[in-house]
Amino acid sequence: MRCIVGREDIFHERDVKRQTRLSSGSSQMSLESHGHIQLRCPSSEIVANSNCNMEYKNSESPSVAQPKSVSDQHALKGSVCCFCHSPKTTKGTGQFLYYANGKEVVENVSSPSKVICVHSKCIEWTPQVFYDGDTIKNLKSELARAAKLKCSSCGMKGAALGCYIKSCRRSYHVPCAFEIQDCRWDMDNYLMLCPIHKSTKFPTEKSNSRKHVRREVHRATSDIPPLTTEQLSFWARSSGGPKEWVLCGSALSSEEKYMLVTFANMCGATVCKFWKPNVTHVVAATDEKGACTRTFKVLMAILSGKWILTMDWVKACIAANGPVKEEPYEISLDNHGCSGGPKAGRLWASTNAPKLFDGFRFYLSGDFVPTYKVDLLDLVEKAGGASIQSKEQLVEQTHAAQETHPPYLVVYNCDPPRGCTFEEESNILQQRLAEAEDLAKQIGCQVIQHTWILECVAACKLVPFC
Repeated sequence: MRCIVGREDIFHERDVKRQTRLSSGSSQMSLESHGHIQLRCPSSEIVANSNCNMEYKNSESPSVAQPKSVSDQHALKGSVCCFCHSPKTTKGTGQFLYYANGKEVVENVSSPSKVICVHSKCIEWTPQVFYDGDTIKNLKSELARAAKLKCSSCGMKGAALGCYIKSCRRSYHVPCAFEIQDCRWDMDNYLMLCPIHKSTKFPTEKSNSRKHVRREVHRATSDIPPLTTEQLSFWARSSGGPKEWVLCGSALSSEEKYMLVTFANMCGATVCKFWKPNVTHVVAATDEKGACTRTFKVLMAILSGKWILTMDWVKACIAANGPVKEEPYEISLDNHGCSGGPKAGRLWASTNAPKLFDGFRFYLSGDFVPTYKVDLLDLVEKAGGASIQSKEQLVEQTHAAQETHPPYLVVYNCDPPRGCTFEEESNILQQRLAEAEDLAKQIGCQVIQHTWILECVAACKLVPFC
């Protein structure tokens, strides 16, 4: 039984560092794309009870040495963990371990200055560290890597444990992460999700999810009455209509994606993974309030006047064995509380009215993640706005357009950077705002947060500057 747990169970009965008997390139070590190593344990029999608390039964295997440890009573005076820099031992740190020349030092430490001191839990959850017999591997390189990373909780360096999400820059000391209630843990594979990404599925959860996809689809369609021969041939005989549909899913679960593809195969529609101008329907997941996640696909669909529908529309079409009117299934709310955008976008697109950002000029100031900046500029362009690529171009254009006074907007990124403490985030955001305001003052234009663009598009109307 796998064990995916929350904070309260994370270190229960976890007193032994898993061992991996391997050499370079061994098939027993699996290096995932996110940089974490899955450690398998041939020297231990792992037993999971119904509460997902892990128990270990050491097998009698002379070929793999079990890690020893120095008890708290015999810990060296002045011991400080090289990862978390704490001299304390708690349930969240484990006891101190000492290493020299790749071997664990159990007694008679002759040269304390040459010994590496670490907490057992800190080393256990450090991604690249493993044992080859009784020799520890990659300890020094992991210490060097961690020395460059600040803990997103306490702000000190030595944060070796990163969030499982590859793009997330949050790193933590293991004891600091343990104290965060919303961190989520995969005990089998030594993976952690930070509070921002706690709703993301671990790889093993995704695998289990796929096993139940067909069952979930069957449940969703179990109330559909048997179809007659005439009904079964309806989609095949239907000309145009569904065959012209281009469906695009947004934030769908594995079960929902499967159902969307199944439906497309049934009716002859096309499914695309990414947004394209020819998309006709965006089918989005919704929460208990009926709100969809504000994704790039949803925002582009609003600007393009395309349908943004719940999965219930797909289910209704399957149940009816034919096209069902979209209006009753149109989404009206997003997860930021903005309402009415999808319908307003459809109505706007049906008229010859100027586009949302018609006449506006946008200059994105400061640091943006390149791919995110591209998405923002795509939204601006789709909404009828124009982007200015450089500061020099901005100054030149504003001076040349003094008589016409078109609206120029300096946009700064108000999303806090990842991997920083709260104090560092505040300083960075203040610096971004100050730089944008200095530039805007020079040329006499308005400063806005980048979220103003998103809010306007989501509502399909101009909102007050923020």
